[in-house]
Amino acid sequence: MAVTIEDIAKEAGVSIATVSRVINKTKPVSTELRDRVYAVIEKNHFKPNRLAQGLITKKTDTIGIIVPDISNAVFGKLTKGINSVFAEQGYTVVLCESQGDPEKERKLLEILEEKQIEGLLFAGVNVDHTLVECMQRRKYPTVLVAQETSESEEALHTVIHDNTTAMYDAVKFFLDNGHRQIAYLGGPANDFSSGRKRVSGYEKALREAGIEIKESYIVQGDFSFEAGYQGMKKIHEENGRLPTAVVAGSDMLAVGAIRYLDNLGVRVPDDVSVMGFDYLEFAAYIRPELSTVKISYYDEGVRAAEMLKQLMVDDSDAPMKEYVPHRIIHRKTSKSLNRI
Repeated sequence: MAVTIEDIAKEAGVSIATVSRVINKTKPVSTELRDRVYAVIEKNHFKPNRLAQGLITKKTDTIGIIVPDISNAVFGKLTKGINSVFAEQGYTVVLCESQGDPEKERKLLEILEEKQIEGLLFAGVNVDHTLVECMQRRKYPTVLVAQETSESEEALHTVIHDNTTAMYDAVKFFLDNGHRQIAYLGGPANDFSSGRKRVSGYEKALREAGIEIKESYIVQGDFSFEAGYQGMKKIHEENGRLPTAVVAGSDMLAVGAIRYLDNLGVRVPDDVSVMGFDYLEFAAYIRPELSTVKISYYDEGVRAAEMLKQLMVDDSDAPMKEYVPHRIIHRKTSKSLNRI
């Protein structure tokens, strides 16, 4: 039978309240009493109930993370970065999957509050006004990571990469290398940051270059290999001819597009150049090696965790926002037309 706090108190010859004070350090006790209680605790290998301790100290050393898809490598890197910060401090990190369902996200916020988490890192899909209000009602501080709020972008503490500028830079890279027919394969239109903001960066670059935006060159779905394959197929069939370059909203989308082009007998990059987004590890190992927009999701997770740690000590009313840098990685799937 497990040893209880009552057993420790009885064997040490003190009250339960005294044992609780020793364990939780809520009130000072004499050195003699403290040593006596610790000796009994060590002898019986007693481990206090963390939840019970939390009820007294209001500290559970537990952090929550909510992501839409735990199988997505991006969120794996984010979580690894977050955990690297909190594990060193002795915190337990609880990872929850929402599948991008707003109702499930709201329910998870309530459940995590019941679990008495001390802070939350949230990576959603569409953080709208309703979800923002739900977060603001919680007793724990929240930091958005890899996502912004879709209505008032300064409503919550946020750590993110600049999706608009990152995609703008990807398109500008192709424009500077002589491409004028540039197609876009992107994530869902309801994904504010990774979906809508990236396509806005694509359109901004074309407008500035004086190039007409063709709706038939834009396909949005999810971030999967299959979506890239089918999206590239749709662009080909609707236009009758292929663009000279394709920018994709994820590395998986880019690989799907390359597979379709390969099946068609189209050479990458000789006939069509392709650029991904994310800088996932596998992108360096496919052939040809994938050009991509490098986002350090691990560092993004670290920075978000550090911001949350700060808020857990001193919660700020004024939302903070921090951008992590991005970089264009030129590999073997992109080719300049200026040399032709």
